Amino acid sequence: MPSSSSAFISRRIPIGRGGRAGAVETRATGLGPVDDFDFTGRGDQILAALAQGPSQVVLVNPDGTRSTVLTAADGLQNPTSIGVRGRTAYIANAAYSTGTDPNLTVARLEPGPTRR
Repeated sequence: MPSSSSAFISRRIPIGRGGRAGAVETRATGLGPVDDFDFTGRGDQILAALAQGPSQVVLVNPDGTRSTVLTAADGLQNPTSIGVRGRTAYIANAAYSTGTDPNLTVARLEPGPTRR
């Protein structure tokens, strides 16, 4: 899923028979700048660290629906990097706006249905 720091667009390119690329499918737009993202391990579902506005990590489902799952209330301070391993998400916080306490936020991913 290619992304851009100025405008996030999530796309999927299915691989068909013989290894040929299928038609490009746009899955999500309108998030604004995204600093980083990673797949949750549940199909095409991703977690994205928003680069502007309030510190947020959003969950983006394969159908493009999204929900905010982490905010400053959870310890985020300008999230800059995100990684998922198993059911754990690791979010590096640079604390650009506060200038204090750059840290690593660790969050557990809860199992649940994915949206198609």
